[in-house]
Parts: sequence; C-alpha cells; structure tokens
Amino acid sequence: MERKFLKKISYRLRIGIIGKKEPLKEIFLENLRNSAIESNLSDDFYEFLLVFKQIPIKIKIYLYDTVENLIYDFDNIQKLDIIILTLNLSEPDSLSSINKQLIEEFNEIFSFQGISVLVGMNFEHIFNRTSSKKFKISRFQLEKITKDLNLIYCFEIFNKNRDVNEIYNTLFNDFILRFQFSSPELFKTAKEYGKRLLI
Repeated sequence: MERKFLKKISYRLRIGIIGKKEPLKEIFLENLRNSAIESNLSDDFYEFLLVFKQIPIKIKIYLYDTVENLIYDFDNIQKLDIIILTLNLSEPDSLSSINKQLIEEFNEIFSFQGISVLVGMNFEHIFNRTSSKKFKISRFQLEKITKDLNLIYCFEIFNKNRDVNEIYNTLFNDFILRFQFSSPELFKTAKEYGKRLLI
C-alpha cells in the first residue's frame, strides 16, 4: 500500500517594521512569540511559524529605526510583503521620520506591491507610564498622514495585546484570502498541514 506523505505547504510573509527597535521588539514580537509553534531570533531578522485559521504562516520580520536604513539594506531583504511604519503619538519628532519622498523611494526600489500600514503607538498607555508631555498626534492626523502617503491601513496601539492582535489578524486575513483565491489547491494542502501542526 502506497503511503501518502503530507506536503508541508505554508504561506510566507516578509514584514518590515520601522521605529525604535527596543519597544518594537516587546510590542510586535512578543505577541508572535507567544502564539508561534516555532521561533528563531537572530541579529538580522526574526522568524516565526504559526497557524492562523488552519493555515501555516512562516513570518520573517526585519526591524529598522528608519525607512532609510531599510532602503540601504535592500540587498539583504530583496522583497517585503508588508511594511509597518510606526509613530510615537507623544513625540512630535516622530512625524519628521516619515515622508512621502522616502516612501516613494522605498516603493520604487523594492517594486513594492504589498500592504503598507501606519501605526500610532501610545507608549504611556502600552507600558503604563506617567507622561508629562501634552503633545499627542491625533487620530485625525494619523488618518491624514496615511492618506497623504498612500498607505492602506491605519491603526493605533494603546493596549499591547488587544491592538496588536487586531493588526496581525487584519493583515493575515488579507493575505490568506489572496492565497485562497490565487492558489486554491495549494491552499487546501496548506490547510491539511496546518491541521496536523495543531494536533
């Protein structure tokens, strides 16, 4: 009797996240680490294997302080599916770190056809700190920046677990739908593999 081997089909996502690295690690990576089946943390990137809606997703995340640094490191990345630009809502200087010219340069160099996201983060709420700063980037400003830069999604993070989950769920849902409609047979095989991983 011929034995059928289960093909280990998984969806692959490469994500670039721009902002201050240390808080980004805690905010964005901790969430994935907690739900991952496998994880690999290196100096250059972070890899996770998780199952989302029965589909295995291999995620590679690159963290950069600025869009310029991401562009300079193009040879090591080659391709991104998602770029997440972050702003500290209490820091007016964070507005100057992102501009349309840089985003257009990034889009051109990477031939970027993926999902672009702007995330405003309130570090005081996230890390339960008391702030003396009165400045705050408003939701209206965030949405305006998102529109001006031709980005697709705009989010705010106040609660580290709830809000980051919402971001990942939105992005993963988007790509899973693309996968399902572009490659239905591979999608079916990946789902079988995902079910096996959850056993």
